[in-house]
Amino acid sequence: MNLSLLIFDCDGVLVDSEWLVARVEVETRAEFGQQISIEEYIRRYVGMSTRSDEYLNSFAGLPANFRDILKPRVARALHEELDAIPGVAETLARLNGTPKAIASSSLPEEIEMMLKRTQLFHHFEDRIFSVSMVGKPKPAPDIYIHVAQHFGVVEEKCLVIEDSVVGATAALSAGMTVWGFTGGRHIAPDTPERLRNLGCQLVFKDMLELPNLLRIHIS
Repeated sequence: MNLSLLIFDCDGVLVDSEWLVARVEVETRAEFGQQISIEEYIRRYVGMSTRSDEYLNSFAGLPANFRDILKPRVARALHEELDAIPGVAETLARLNGTPKAIASSSLPEEIEMMLKRTQLFHHFEDRIFSVSMVGKPKPAPDIYIHVAQHFGVVEEKCLVIEDSVVGATAALSAGMTVWGFTGGRHIAPDTPERLRNLGCQLVFKDMLELPNLLRIHIS
């Protein structure tokens, strides 16, 4: 393919946030009697928008103000513990001339905070897109179609780097090529196989491999 735009998910691809968020939310849910393991939480909800029906329905039995309790705890963990995915800074520097953007299920202010915390913001700045900007969250393709239309490129010439089945489903449904990334702490043993079975053209674990993979597979 002739690459017009390289699109990254943020959580779990650029920043190692998914495991942190899962840990805090699982601990907080347990305080109110809802028991779920970190592994099961990740399997069910990673890549999913917090406004999706499936995620919102999981609050059954929790206090009405649960999200108000949870939000500052997650924010504190991200501010104190968040790191970039290993190799991301070096990789983005090597891809300085490649047109790229972010398409994330997080809110715009959350994405900006995480990128600034990990010193990655300058690589994207005004090329950050959130599912809050479109009608339907992932796994619907809306966010990816929106990004392509914003830059005036055809979906078939976009390459997406995703870490979750939910996100990969969205990008594939948009008609884009998808590569699965499995280098985050939240990745389960069966994630690579699930991403391949879904239709990801390639699955890789080391972000430092990305520039060479692009050189080999993308014209």
